[in-house]
Amino acid sequence: MNDRQLPDARTASLDAYLAERGTQGYRIETRSTMQAVIIRRHRLFFLLRWLRTGAAQDRRVVSVDEHGVVSTVAAEPVRW
Repeated sequence: MNDRQLPDARTASLDAYLAERGTQGYRIETRSTMQAVIIRRHRLFFLLRWLRTGAAQDRRVVSVDEHGVVSTVAAEPVRW
């Protein structure tokens, strides 16, 4: 694999992961070629937002390493 194919493979890995998560109710908040922030809101988001901030939504930072392995970590909550 040459240098030109490497970013394409990483982007393809990220695309596949985001498509899979999209079927699970996540939507893309922000995205670059190697990283994205995804979010899934609870059905009662507008009520839980005021009562239990952490339970209202699930935000994740998704990134792809140089080998095409996708990893996720919890993202900081949005400040209202």
